[in-house]
Amino acid sequence: MSDFAVRPQSESFWSVIPGALAVAAAYNVGLWGLYLQPQMLSPLMAKFGAAETDIGVVYGAENFAYFMALLLTAIPVTQYSRTKMAILGVAIAAVGSVACAFTDNLGTFMVYRCVVSVGGGIVTGAATASAAGSKDPVRVFALAGMLYLFVFSVGRKLVPIGLENFGETGIFLGSAVFCAVTIPIYGFLNPPIKAASSGVDFWALIRNAPYRLYAILAMLGLFIYELGQNAVFTYMDKLGEKTGLAGDERGSLYLLSFSLELLGGGLAAWMGSRFGKFRPLLFGLGLNITSAAMFTVVQDPIYYIYLLFLWNFSYAFSMPYITGTLSALDKEGRWAVAGDAIWNFSSTPGPIIATVIVTHFGYNPLALWVFTSGALGITLFCYTGRKADKLGLDG
Repeated sequence: MSDFAVRPQSESFWSVIPGALAVAAAYNVGLWGLYLQPQMLSPLMAKFGAAETDIGVVYGAENFAYFMALLLTAIPVTQYSRTKMAILGVAIAAVGSVACAFTDNLGTFMVYRCVVSVGGGIVTGAATASAAGSKDPVRVFALAGMLYLFVFSVGRKLVPIGLENFGETGIFLGSAVFCAVTIPIYGFLNPPIKAASSGVDFWALIRNAPYRLYAILAMLGLFIYELGQNAVFTYMDKLGEKTGLAGDERGSLYLLSFSLELLGGGLAAWMGSRFGKFRPLLFGLGLNITSAAMFTVVQDPIYYIYLLFLWNFSYAFSMPYITGTLSALDKEGRWAVAGDAIWNFSSTPGPIIATVIVTHFGYNPLALWVFTSGALGITLFCYTGRKADKLGLDG
């Protein structure tokens, strides 16, 4: 049968919504603090009388704690209730957020932020493993991504209002309340596959994880690809400023580009796994690195807008197929969780590399870096996607 043949769907569009809602809630809990960092930079500097580099150290510790917590959940999610793990993670994040609200010491604040990140990593890992074990992970991750982006976009718009009326204390208390209200949703998470994991020791679960070579190639490809993506993200606003767009115009564009992310995620949700993973990956990632590379060299504001929209659309379209490919390699969710950790870890060296390039060579060489890292990354990842399709792995 041809690769273009449409594959039957194993789950209907509507049946995956409860699970996708739980995954979206978990991602909002896990990533909210990390994505809040740019908006909280100046307020935290003022609150603690700290320099930008001091808050940068806090953010670095927070990001690393999240990466480690997420990575270390890859095995427990195969043995324990994902629902209970998610609730534990949410409880840790909520308590940590309350503690953040009432400390005036920067060192103590950093410890509490790391506590929040540990809780966020646990709940994210539990939800990722649950989605990986579903009948159509691509569709679940696509819908979850759309829901997550919607909640995040609304929340990001409310942060300035919250800061103005309630200060940093109100923001952290609000985060704790949000964590708490998501708890009932985690009842929709899928349990682990007991027959495959019960009674097996920790190291055996690592040794017996299937398709290790393909998974390692895919995660290496994802890491390299994301280095270029983070470079573009780091200088996205500065590149827009260079085209002559004013600050309020850029803000409106970023909000409007959210609709393109919804469109990309919606297309992936509609397609699901019916056309395999290789061809959607090749299309989405190829379009993404091309638009990202051109994004860094354009001078005309109109082209900047077009490329920004195309970049957001293709990224949102590709992400479910990336996670779906890792899910297909192991229905226990080990590779999906580990891949998610690697994905987030790339946000640490990515901006550093971008800064070095811009500082020493200017903005235009970013295009070469983005294209090179992207081409190498998608070559490695799409190889795994093609193998998964040929082996008939669902995901």
